[in-house]
Amino acid sequence: MTTKRATLRDVAREAGVSYQTVSRVINDHENVSAKTKLRVEKAIEKLDYRVNRAAQIMQTRRSNTIEVILFYAGFNLFLYEMARATQQAGYHFVISAVTEEEFEKTVENASSRFVDGLIFLPDKPLTQSFEELERLCNGIPFVQVGAKLGANLPCVLYDQKLGARLATQHLIDLGHTTIAEISGPLYNHDGSDRHEAWIETMQEHELDTGLSVEGDYSIESGYHAMHTLLERGIHFTAVFIGNDSMAIGAHTALREHGLYVPDDVSIVSFDDTPEAAHFVPGLTTVRQDFQLLGHLAVEYVLGMINNPDTPIHQRVLQPELIVRGSTRKIRG
Repeated sequence: MTTKRATLRDVAREAGVSYQTVSRVINDHENVSAKTKLRVEKAIEKLDYRVNRAAQIMQTRRSNTIEVILFYAGFNLFLYEMARATQQAGYHFVISAVTEEEFEKTVENASSRFVDGLIFLPDKPLTQSFEELERLCNGIPFVQVGAKLGANLPCVLYDQKLGARLATQHLIDLGHTTIAEISGPLYNHDGSDRHEAWIETMQEHELDTGLSVEGDYSIESGYHAMHTLLERGIHFTAVFIGNDSMAIGAHTALREHGLYVPDDVSIVSFDDTPEAAHFVPGLTTVRQDFQLLGHLAVEYVLGMINNPDTPIHQRVLQPELIVRGSTRKIRG
């Protein structure tokens, strides 16, 4: 996955100008004619030239870089594990927080930031194919965290459908037949997979799937989604909730309606965050080991750096149902 990168002088030869002129075009200098600028820009595009950022920094004494420093606690365990694993391997760890619109440009410019590998953590399915991503990365190995099972991408992921099946089947095994759902955002890989598995498991047992409200993984959305379910006036005895944060909000809404967990409504959710064990009662949830996920993502991309012939594949982890006090058998 390595290619020879074009230099400033390569661009100058292609455009038929001096390398100083190319430098002026790159730095948007005023004293360049529109005709010359267009010729240089076409040469840059043809050669897929990337700015030598080290030289630019030495010239301007500015890197135009802002570093985001996160304190490692709670939900940042995933990032902590990636940082720890990269540092143990002798690499630096850098975070770039981008919007969907900024993604392609950020990836294209990765070579100018002198990174050896990339790890993608998209919150929704990427529109680019593996071949397009490979082109954007310009020879830099990359690994994605989270994807559809079977996707042609180098990625590490948990089997989200299996986790949702474990959660839903647990409620069915306890005798619940009216099971509502508060899903995660359906544009998200994990949210849509969990929702689909809830529907499939319910339908296999010929149970109604009409009681579902979409949330966004936040505590507040879980709170509002539970209110929405209760205001429909349809009785249910259990709820599968897309993550632990929404379960906290949903629990508050149940209390406000005079309902108690698990006596009136059983709750099972997803992730097994550190707070789940301290939920009152303890939260039954599907466990994902985020530290292991982060470690494997780093291990995978380091393997690709050290061995460019590493086959493209998915590394799939199996989630585990952790049963605590928020679920109980249906009362006869």
